[in-house]
Amino acid sequence: MDERLRLKEKVQHGSAVFPINVYEKIFVHENNTLLPHWHDEFEIVYLEKGTASFRVDGKEYFLGPKQFLFVNCGSIHGGKAEDNPEPYAIVFNLSMLFSEGPDICKSKYLQSVSERKLLVQNSFEDEHTRELISNIITVWKEKPKGYELLVKGYLFVIFYYLFNKRYVTANSTDRELDLKLEKIKSALDFINSNYSSDIDIDLLAKLANLSKFYFCRLFKEITHLTPVDYINKFRVEKAIELIKNTNMSISEIAFEVGFNNVSYFIKVFKEYVGVTPFRYKKNILC
Repeated sequence: MDERLRLKEKVQHGSAVFPINVYEKIFVHENNTLLPHWHDEFEIVYLEKGTASFRVDGKEYFLGPKQFLFVNCGSIHGGKAEDNPEPYAIVFNLSMLFSEGPDICKSKYLQSVSERKLLVQNSFEDEHTRELISNIITVWKEKPKGYELLVKGYLFVIFYYLFNKRYVTANSTDRELDLKLEKIKSALDFINSNYSSDIDIDLLAKLANLSKFYFCRLFKEITHLTPVDYINKFRVEKAIELIKNTNMSISEIAFEVGFNNVSYFIKVFKEYVGVTPFRYKKNILC
């Protein structure tokens, strides 16, 4: 399975003793898209080359070569690359920087970031921070003896600069927006768990305790997609995984990922990927 980020991921990033991973495949290759998702871990996105737009909790950011984006714990985020990108995503649990006993770094700084009481500014220009992020990626790729010490050290220095230069501020998000984000996160979780079944938009709205009209408007405001578009794209991504990794027929795959009409599945797949699933499968086998 591709190392691709998912919606409230059930994936463990790294290991229990070193909960961090660096991903190089964050966009779906076929259309350079990263569907909106969220996770409890902190994330640093770095674009070595290319350009991309990202949406974090409803706000849009544009990255060019050698630029970075911080994604706070629990933020809904997704993106799309405009050309052939070379992206990296450093995803880690902030607990890896905590000590087991009394720890001033934890209590004074990092725990509040982990709990979203403090938020890191998503995007800014800082050459030293960029170099530190680039160093983490290089060390991760090369994995010299003791690389774990370097990775943790670089992360500590990054957070030192973030606090020292006041790129970390109190979470001033109003309670109403927080509630909106939680409702959409719950909807994303439901889709992630039930994509293979029939998903009724009325049910999603009911679970969010919103009218269907307001739910759809809020969903698009945060994700930039309608609920139907999101569900279809998520199912197509799951279908791509099955085409790549199984011998299932196209019809079997269509039903497996939640489409109850093969013709509609083919239509949606082509709209999203650019070719029919039959052509896509043939291209893989060639």
